[in-house]
Amino acid sequence: MAPLLAALISAGPSLIRMFGESKGGTTERVAQTVADVVQAIGPNPTASQVKQLESVVNQQPSEDISKLSVELGRIAAEREKNTLNYDVAMHTQQQETIRASKDVKGVRPEIANRHSWFTAVYVIGMELAHATGLTSFGASMEIAMMLAAPTLAWFGFRTFDKFSKQGAS
Repeated sequence: MAPLLAALISAGPSLIRMFGESKGGTTERVAQTVADVVQAIGPNPTASQVKQLESVVNQQPSEDISKLSVELGRIAAEREKNTLNYDVAMHTQQQETIRASKDVKGVRPEIANRHSWFTAVYVIGMELAHATGLTSFGASMEIAMMLAAPTLAWFGFRTFDKFSKQGAS
């Protein structure tokens, strides 16, 4: 499908009519004719409908069609610009909210501190429960390490081989 035909179909009949009304004269009549065909074929045209639109466009004065094409391209570019500006504004607002809501530098240490307490409570609680006979097992190393993982990551402990004689590789 030709770029002009794709632009006409994606713009829709109301935008084409609006452009024609803003220019007046023969451009308005051409835009009205093209908009009627675009409205008749709908947003998902078949190949025969695209050929029908192409024949109608080819019958119109090329000067008016080129004006219409340029204006639709400008409107499409403006829409894209507005979409990008909106995305940038949303990202900027999100970043400002994150920065203003809480001390960002304090969040990770706070999580590490909380998890160190969780780990201590779990290990001491499970070992006391085992010592008093409430459970048949004590603290699990896997669960304790899972609870301690944020604390260990905060302090830079990533692998067990970090403290070996050879060091981390």
